[in-house]
Amino acid sequence: MPAVVAAAAAAAASGGALLLCLLLNCCTQPASDAEREREREEDEASPLLSGSGPGPGREAGSGHEKEEPWPDRAPVTCCEATAVAARTAWRTWEFTVGRWGLHGLAFGIKRHMKRQGNLQHEYSGNDCLQLKGHQTYTKVSSLLEYLKLCMFFSKKSCSAFLKFGGYKQEDILIHKARARLMQPSFALVCDQRTKCLLLFIRGAISTKERLTAATAAEVPFHHIILSEGKISNVVLGYAHCGMLAGARWIAKLIIPHLHNKMQEFSGYHIKVIGHSMGAGIGAILTYIVREHYEFLSCSCLAFAPPACMTWELAESGKDFVTSLVNRNDVVPAFSKVSSESLRSEVMVSSKLDDVQDHFNHGLFASISQRVAFIKSHMLSISNSTGKIANHGSSISEPLLQESANTIPPTANGHSTDCSQQQVVACEETVVLLVNNDHLTCAKPADSGLTSQEGSDSNAASDTQQSPPPTDEGEEEAAPNQNGAGKYKQKEPVSAGCSSRQLFPPGRIIHMVALPPPPDPNTGDGTSSDEVIGIYETPRDLYGKIRLAPNMIKEHYMPSYISTMESLLEQLQKDDDDTSVCTASNGL
Repeated sequence: MPAVVAAAAAAAASGGALLLCLLLNCCTQPASDAEREREREEDEASPLLSGSGPGPGREAGSGHEKEEPWPDRAPVTCCEATAVAARTAWRTWEFTVGRWGLHGLAFGIKRHMKRQGNLQHEYSGNDCLQLKGHQTYTKVSSLLEYLKLCMFFSKKSCSAFLKFGGYKQEDILIHKARARLMQPSFALVCDQRTKCLLLFIRGAISTKERLTAATAAEVPFHHIILSEGKISNVVLGYAHCGMLAGARWIAKLIIPHLHNKMQEFSGYHIKVIGHSMGAGIGAILTYIVREHYEFLSCSCLAFAPPACMTWELAESGKDFVTSLVNRNDVVPAFSKVSSESLRSEVMVSSKLDDVQDHFNHGLFASISQRVAFIKSHMLSISNSTGKIANHGSSISEPLLQESANTIPPTANGHSTDCSQQQVVACEETVVLLVNNDHLTCAKPADSGLTSQEGSDSNAASDTQQSPPPTDEGEEEAAPNQNGAGKYKQKEPVSAGCSSRQLFPPGRIIHMVALPPPPDPNTGDGTSSDEVIGIYETPRDLYGKIRLAPNMIKEHYMPSYISTMESLLEQLQKDDDDTSVCTASNGL
């Protein structure tokens, strides 16, 4: 029996050593001459297909630490795929559990979410344009139809997809059902009813597709804008590594077919449709395809798009990429920079909760000790008084007076102020710790944990010591002078990372659940149903992650479909009310 166990252990060790050797060899194995020759021929055949500048990680004089370049195209061999997958898994661990910690993931996010509250109303602010009317209703109806087709392609079998869309087998021009790393599943369909060539790209469903989505390093990418057959502008930036490689892989497969089919089907348009990772790949693919003059009619419908490109690239696609976001969906705002900002905010929130818990615990312990002290002295006084009562003497009053002078007063404010000063000192230590972790945080005058006396004294001292605020800083200095200021975090801005923050592409429209309007027929003055509105939102709203309990559930396609159906009902109701009002005014 020991011999069998030893043999098994030796076999396991040998297998582990072999796997490690394979990974190390894969990471450093150069491409063969045949592979390099084939890639060179492909690049010469389509010079505008690459859609990027130098390879990732090759920028000179950028000031960043040099690291091994991430792949700019899909891996060719199994060894390359294994190396990329291992590197992606390590990078994902490093930026999640390795940096956050289990405590921050388990408790910090939940506490910060509770402290933050519901921020969905920010997507319907003054900078957002609400979309209404019959034209909006028609547009949303068309989007809903395409989203259902995309869901059937992603979730159902090919026969179910053909039946639902009313297509024939010969209408499918290309179909890649099996996905690999950076090689997503897609289908090119000829829709004769709408006279469009529809390209459906599946989201992250399998493990390999999830690894593609997790390969989120920022790599150089540029977009060539054509006008009248000439290059009118070049937009530089960065894009999501895995999605960019997947888009290039699809482009090499479909562009030859598009050349033939666009000549055969004159007047047809190209429409790229995707959800989640498929939306990000589809948006980048649209940028690449539009670099060919004959494909300038190509457009993209991106449902729940991830943050996949930098600001300038995303802005340049507003004419041909439409991104639809549902309620509290977290994916469009999730990137490395925004997650680092969220980590800093969660850390501040957790530190404040720890300080408050420590203060409450210390105050409770101090009160308990003083109560026990008083009770013990009262018992000793009563026992002594009972023993000498027959002699007609009483020492209760002197003893009580002595004990009262001995016990530190709690109601006079002196010991309380001392405790409050300790708490304020702890809070300042928290702020200093956060500042050391690259977060700029304003020093508070009142944390909400001290009493009115403590806050007034702190506010008075701050007013005497600090110079009068300037015009630019009046709004920031006013809360501190009033003694009711709150912690104000500034998003960490580093010289290297801020320019590489990724955003969702194109024109962004957001479906928002608004609070119900007041109803005079009900007792509490509110109705039970929420109101769904749709807004065109500015891109800077998606530079920050807004936490919500259902932020992941509302990313999936069934939730999008349900919200869009509710939105159509609301738009129809508003249109009917407008028609009734117009008819009444006409009468």
